[in-house]
Amino acid sequence: MTPQIRDGVVATATALGIDPIDLATVISYETAGTFDPTKRGPTTKWGQHRGLIQFGEPQAKQFGVNWEDPIGSQLGPDGAIAKYLQSTGVQPGMGLLEIYSAINAGGIGPEYYGRSDAAAGGAPGTVRDKVEKQMADHRRKAAQLLGMETPDTSITTASVPASPQVAPFGSIAPAPSPVPAPIAGYATSEDPKPFGERLSAMMKAWDSQIPEPPRPGPMGDARSTGNALLQFMQSPTAADMFIQKRLAGIA
Repeated sequence: MTPQIRDGVVATATALGIDPIDLATVISYETAGTFDPTKRGPTTKWGQHRGLIQFGEPQAKQFGVNWEDPIGSQLGPDGAIAKYLQSTGVQPGMGLLEIYSAINAGGIGPEYYGRSDAAAGGAPGTVRDKVEKQMADHRRKAAQLLGMETPDTSITTASVPASPQVAPFGSIAPAPSPVPAPIAGYATSEDPKPFGERLSAMMKAWDSQIPEPPRPGPMGDARSTGNALLQFMQSPTAADMFIQKRLAGIA
């Protein structure tokens, strides 16, 4: 492992706004721990895979890999790895799961994390499985490459959702953002009126809003009524009304 590779990994990661140890970890994984810039991998529908992140033949050509200069053409701000990762959606601040998903599955997002390339000659397991269960040793190798102390290798991606969150059928849809602090504080306070009276004042404010807000639906339509109420409670109009009424001592 040459200083040129180490410096190139750091320069590439810096240009992308990602952690060098994350990039070095996936490179170690893709090269079986060798950091060999010409490492040969499986042959798939994309031809012979080679290089630090196992470019297929058309991808190597598209992003400018020169096998006569495999380090210089793959690493650095203008190298093939930076160009490829940018094209697949890697953005500053992204972590190991997103970086590896871009390399292994060609995209980023929950719909990619459960994919596997085992049928094409890759290692068994999904994108998420490989990151969480197969990369600890490669993170140690990455630390060695970068001259860092060995980091915590208990890799987890628990903060990244496995799939989009969907509200249960028939439930009241969740509010798109937290209830504003002024409304929350007003609704939970004991003064100047009981909660029932404050709720009545809120309904009166709702009635006075222009344009006319959605009206409560017939029995059995609680979902739309609840959604409308939640949306109104979040609006700046509601916050202003509550604050003004409270200051005036009438709610």
